[in-house]
Amino acid sequence: MLILAAGFVLSLIGSLPPGIISLTVSQTSIHRGLRAAWFVAAGAAFAEFFQAWIAVVFTDWFMQHPVAEKGFQWAAMPVFFVLGIHLLFFAKAPEVKNTTVLPSLRNQFRKGLLISVFNLLAVPYWFVYCGWLRVEGWWQEGAIYTLIFAFGVSLGTLSALGLYAWLGQLILRRSAAMAQYANRFIGILFIGLGLKVLWGLMH
Repeated sequence: MLILAAGFVLSLIGSLPPGIISLTVSQTSIHRGLRAAWFVAAGAAFAEFFQAWIAVVFTDWFMQHPVAEKGFQWAAMPVFFVLGIHLLFFAKAPEVKNTTVLPSLRNQFRKGLLISVFNLLAVPYWFVYCGWLRVEGWWQEGAIYTLIFAFGVSLGTLSALGLYAWLGQLILRRSAAMAQYANRFIGILFIGLGLKVLWGLMH
């Protein structure tokens, strides 16, 4: 279906540029192994399914209630700071061997889910493109089309993040020192996002 392809392609394009989620998947691949990185990617894709669904169903409501966006930003800010501080000061050096066990894989899934939920750009991104699909005549009303579109979004996200999981393994094979630098970089990025959100809330 065209709506499935639209969700897949738009999600793939939106997820390919480096960002918090994609870099987290790479960092997990470096430190926890490829399998764990796929669980992070799956958690993020699972969350994006519902973000796309919300964008379709509640576009008008969110546009008329800016207070909801403010509350979401206040909730997201401490998450960014905690993740950033952990990666900068408490994350252990990477190990080449993958000793990941099932409970930690569940934790990786939850990590991907949490980071994706607090991705402040996801829902506005889908607001814009859902409106564009309607204008272009691609959209058909009905729960089944919303379901198919959201499923395509999840597949596109998972595909893009899978590429970042593979890139993390490539970095690890080339240099353990490079892997550690990647960890620090992502930590700084999280703290930077937290500061950006705080700045926006104070002005």
